[in-house]
Amino acid sequence: MSLAGALWFAVQDDLFTHAVCNNTTSSSISNAKQQPSISEPISAALETHTVLDRLDDRFLSQCLNLNRQSLRFIVDFIQARLKKDVFAPGHSPTPAEANILAALAYFAHGSLPRKITERLGIDQSAAGESVNRITKLLSDLSPDFITFPNSYNDRMGAAQAFKNVSGIPHVVGVLGYLHVKVSPPPGEEHMYINTAGYHSVMMQVVFDVDGNLLSLEQCCPGGTPEQTVWENSDIGRQFSIFQHGHTWVVGTRSLLGCGHVLTPVEAFRIKSNAALRFNKAHAQLHGRAQQVFGSLKSRFQCLRDIGPVQSPESVACTIKACCVLHNICKKFSVPLPLDFNVEPLHPPSEVLNILAEQPFDYMEDTKEEMIEMFFNISEDGNECDVQM
Repeated sequence: MSLAGALWFAVQDDLFTHAVCNNTTSSSISNAKQQPSISEPISAALETHTVLDRLDDRFLSQCLNLNRQSLRFIVDFIQARLKKDVFAPGHSPTPAEANILAALAYFAHGSLPRKITERLGIDQSAAGESVNRITKLLSDLSPDFITFPNSYNDRMGAAQAFKNVSGIPHVVGVLGYLHVKVSPPPGEEHMYINTAGYHSVMMQVVFDVDGNLLSLEQCCPGGTPEQTVWENSDIGRQFSIFQHGHTWVVGTRSLLGCGHVLTPVEAFRIKSNAALRFNKAHAQLHGRAQQVFGSLKSRFQCLRDIGPVQSPESVACTIKACCVLHNICKKFSVPLPLDFNVEPLHPPSEVLNILAEQPFDYMEDTKEEMIEMFFNISEDGNECDVQM
């Protein structure tokens, strides 16, 4: 999982502690024994979910693209976090449960239909303010819910999972670039044209073998070269100093030469069946980006087209909020919407400095050794070379 189990326990403990403290201040000491035990559901310790309880599962699935279990967690968590910050400067009143559900409806549809706000029993303008507030809160929480496997044991567990499905060793994540369609600022249209031919903002994403997001950063215009994004990202710098050991992330050929990014073997370098088998395994892993990005855009349709933007940063909050919710959905096994579609992969951006010759390329030599060791043996145990 992208989110360590300890964090989920900490979140639930925070929710429970907050609920107990509230009940203690409003009850006498003699009633303290009536506080709920830690084994009881967290929602039982918090205020009654009157709005959520009266909504049927069909409405939750079709209008919010979430299930009841995940919604209880999200609502409880947001309410507890806002109440926890009640004395913070500029704090606004804690939004009602209906306003939280309205924000989730916006993420699901990219708009807030009046029929949904009426069903929730809230004012349209108030719901719009809640969308902005909840979006900012979830975005700020992204470092807590989107975490990279930093310990040796976590990395080895992630690497084993990738090796089991592809045969490639030491891979701890798939590196991809999520593109969200936008209307760019006037005069900057050329910066936002991506390799698929439309204007977008792009976000660098790393995910695990199950599609859980591990890293999210570097929101920038869609025309930015992927190599530039990786080399200027925090996760890229961490790999460059071997903070994550001798491990890889899988990336496209546009990232050729980037440290710790495992790219496919270039066509003119393929001289054996081992390289062909490796490229097939590589494509299998990187192709999972279609499913992950398709899941994000199908469940959170606000990511299909955000519309006019002033800057990439103005879009980043919405993308981060949806990515936090994505990881929560993975945790609670929320089914994908019926209209789910995979996201087409964008053509790789132009490779920078591809012809630059270096006397010793550590990562390229390591890749060749790995291919020779793990992909050079045919099914009958004999070496099988391509006839050139």
